[in-house]
Amino acid sequence: MAADGSEYVDEIKALVCETFDVDPETIDENTPFAEMGVDSRRRVRLLATVEVEFGVDLDLDELDRLVDIRGAATVLAEAVEAGAKPRKRGLPGFLRRNRLS
Repeated sequence: MAADGSEYVDEIKALVCETFDVDPETIDENTPFAEMGVDSRRRVRLLATVEVEFGVDLDLDELDRLVDIRGAATVLAEAVEAGAKPRKRGLPGFLRRNRLS
């Protein structure tokens, strides 16, 4: 069964609202991040926040799918379903892999 992310929508919405100072009453799971003023740089921040909060490594290539709360929840659910395991302490996965010298 494909992961649709339903179980993570509320948690991702709370993270988005906290991270980007958005009123939860003004958005739903399908509100595009662009309408919230969230550009690609801020989506990278969201990706890192999800990694830290849920203790999983997400591929930076998934960034194009983080267009709304539902998309972020689906990416997380798929990572968990694929066996993503909590990391040891340290930088989120994409930061470890793309560290500047």
